[in-house]
Amino acid sequence: MQNLMSPKVSKKRIETLEKLRARIERDLERLEEGADLVQQELAGEANRDDRIAEVAALAQDQELGMTLEEHLTLLLKRVDAAIRAIEEGTYGTCVSCGKAIPRERLEVVPYADKCVECQRREEKR
Repeated sequence: MQNLMSPKVSKKRIETLEKLRARIERDLERLEEGADLVQQELAGEANRDDRIAEVAALAQDQELGMTLEEHLTLLLKRVDAAIRAIEEGTYGTCVSCGKAIPRERLEVVPYADKCVECQRREEKR
């Protein structure tokens, strides 16, 4: 597949994706730091019967943090895949049907790897 993006647009898109990547990595670090703190609090509070509600709330926060971490990790993989696609010249081509992904979609979701139709089909499953 031939890359239809100009070198200037490719460079700008990579910069956008790298900024997004850095932001995701910072968010992951903060989540990890928060998870460590919650784990410490859980360990300290677990031996005190009078704080059961607080321990339950901390456990729930920890579970939410894990869910956010999973989402951010997946997003990070999609960003990395988009950067590779730019470098390989396949960026902007739907991985499902092979059609071009509209420029407007890529501006809003720069890591999109599917056209809107294919993305909708996947989400319905």
